[in-house]
Amino acid sequence: MTRSRHTIFRWGLLLLFLLPFGLHAQQPPAAADVTAGQTRSRNVAPAPAPDTGETTTVDYYGDLMTQRAGDTVLYLIDNVIFHHNGTYIQCDSAKRYDEYHMECFGNVVINKDSTYIYGDRASYDGHTDLAKVYSPLLKLVNGDATMWVFDYMEFNTRTNIGEYNEGAVILQRDNRMESDRGIFNGDSSTITFVGHVAMRNDNYKIRTDSVRYDFDNEIVTFLTKAYIWDKDRDFLTADRGNYVRATETYHFTRNAYAMTADQEFWADTMNYESAIRKVVMRRNIQILDTAQRTIGLGDFGFYNDSLKNGLLTDSPAVILYDEPQAADSAAGRDTLPQPVFPLADTLQIAITDTVAAGTERDTTLIEPSPVPADTAKKPIAPPRPDSAFTRADTILFESYPPGRSKPKPPKPEQPAADTSAFVPAAADSTALPAADSLAADSTAAMPLADALAADSTVAVSFNKDTLPPAENGGFSGKPAIGVEEPPAPEAPDSLVTAGEDSLSAPVSPDSVGQRKDSLERVIRARHRVKMWRPDVQGICDSLTAYSVDSMTSLFGRPLIWNGSSQLAADRIDIYSRNEELDYAEFIGSPFITQQVENADTLFNQAEGRFLQAWFRNNALNRAIMTGNVLNYYYMGDDSLPPDKFAVLSCASLTIDFEDQEPVHMNWGGRGDWHIDPIDKIPAGESQRLPNFSWEPERKPRSRYDITRRTVRPSLRTTVSGYAQPLFPIEDRFATVYDRLLQDGVWRDRSEPLDESRVEKLQGNDLLY
Repeated sequence: MTRSRHTIFRWGLLLLFLLPFGLHAQQPPAAADVTAGQTRSRNVAPAPAPDTGETTTVDYYGDLMTQRAGDTVLYLIDNVIFHHNGTYIQCDSAKRYDEYHMECFGNVVINKDSTYIYGDRASYDGHTDLAKVYSPLLKLVNGDATMWVFDYMEFNTRTNIGEYNEGAVILQRDNRMESDRGIFNGDSSTITFVGHVAMRNDNYKIRTDSVRYDFDNEIVTFLTKAYIWDKDRDFLTADRGNYVRATETYHFTRNAYAMTADQEFWADTMNYESAIRKVVMRRNIQILDTAQRTIGLGDFGFYNDSLKNGLLTDSPAVILYDEPQAADSAAGRDTLPQPVFPLADTLQIAITDTVAAGTERDTTLIEPSPVPADTAKKPIAPPRPDSAFTRADTILFESYPPGRSKPKPPKPEQPAADTSAFVPAAADSTALPAADSLAADSTAAMPLADALAADSTVAVSFNKDTLPPAENGGFSGKPAIGVEEPPAPEAPDSLVTAGEDSLSAPVSPDSVGQRKDSLERVIRARHRVKMWRPDVQGICDSLTAYSVDSMTSLFGRPLIWNGSSQLAADRIDIYSRNEELDYAEFIGSPFITQQVENADTLFNQAEGRFLQAWFRNNALNRAIMTGNVLNYYYMGDDSLPPDKFAVLSCASLTIDFEDQEPVHMNWGGRGDWHIDPIDKIPAGESQRLPNFSWEPERKPRSRYDITRRTVRPSLRTTVSGYAQPLFPIEDRFATVYDRLLQDGVWRDRSEPLDESRVEKLQGNDLLY
């Protein structure tokens, strides 16, 4: 072949390579790119490049670089590579329009640090540092994370920030994420999702519209309200916050809410440790426990499911409410109590277990289900008549395996009414109505003088010989149980339980047992304890409640008010049954004070060394006092002020009550008594016992004496209608991915940067 023929063949090959560029040059590339950028970037503005005061030119290399006559465009073919701002762009071929503008074609790879972007075509502007990349499916790789972007994205080589607006799917180990729009930051290895955002992994499912994700630390930061399903068991939502995968902890900083199988939690800020299911809450806290029918409020608190304990402090409040009546449900009324609750400095409450089996939800819904119109404005019903309130400076809650919380002493049964009663005759002006429980042949109607003049060994219904043994808490000349609180049993290092478990509710430990329970609970309240319910009120210095026998012990000279009666002792043990007062023991200088009807300054009084009391329908039904009993009692017609004053001392005294009034008394042991008309009481005789106590000013008058906090309505029904996140972009990606591979017009690439091109670029002297 002659030399001229070689020259013709060489120029023919060159024209063949330049033909695609000539055809593409027929359309104005710059205008087309600007139009595309304006259309696709209208929702997410590109991050501006920092103004450094100087702009460097873009380095370039290609195995074959040439220009056509009269054309300023430089054509690069084979092993093409560009470099600018520490970013490399390699491709099969390119057109360089000037020092700052170029277009790349075929197998485009953009690399800066650990970020790789794979596309079919790209344009680059060195003035704005902006690369625009095109492909039916763009692939961005950063470490172990892969992002698939539809059609188009932009990448700033100076800031290492990329943006997309056509939808993307992000994969990282078990993490699956998708969004309509997003901003990727290669320097911080983060991405901000905008629009439809759905995320899932083995720990959670999240639905929101703005979130930032940290690839290196797997931290999710919620920028707007997020809906979270944690391990398909608990639901959480908040306006702001984050999730840290390493610790499996959610940190919510605004309007936090969590719902478990039995509880709902509200707070301004909340930390939720998913692994151990521990919730720490701050400010405007509310805890609603439907299993234990308990509502707690405060400004600081926590609940630890693994240790089975909980705490509320900083002006806390707690209420134990009753089950709704059938009529309430039939009428469709809200059964939550009226929004008023007790107050304390620190109050720990018991919460039930929160383990819940996953439930299937309607996945056809994207937005939360609306609240029905007929229920959205329902008034909050008043509290049940036996709702209970309490407060204290500090209340501790503990859980123990069966048999570890305390010994279980036998509880005495209420003795039957005695027929040899100390009761005035009906015909006498000082007569009291006989108890209904007295037998027809009872001698209770014997005149008072005859009763007192009878044998000093008058039979009594309960005396020292029939008291429980001293080791079981009975009376043996002095209190068998000290007035100081016994030391707490040593708690085990860990609690291993079987079967369903739930934590007891505060204030009324007899509520424990409504569900099967394998743990025993102890609630210890410390300092300035105050309790209120419509029929019983109380105060004490400290309180300990046991779930094992529904017993509550009050310490520090407690006072209990029941109707017009005030009962005091060094220590009081109260037993409940079916959520009602059942039995109580008053240990250490017990004292009963009762305001006399129609005489506000006169008081019936009784004191001794040990007192037992039985209740019926939460009202005092019988009291038995033993040990050097002294009794002052006023008598007279029901409708008139009393006109007689009786003084009795004996070994034991039994009093039966009806409608809060004594109707039947008997005494045991040798007695000493006398009765004086009120106007003839000796001048030196006091009408009050030495230890007289009447302190109505300390009695809680209503729940408003405790606090005026409000309560949020339950969101359980609404939340149960929320749809878990859908992943339509991921479904679209799978379809497009398979179709492109089958059509053979696209391939999934993962090649690294060609180091040989980099070496050639670094050794190349720019000719143009």
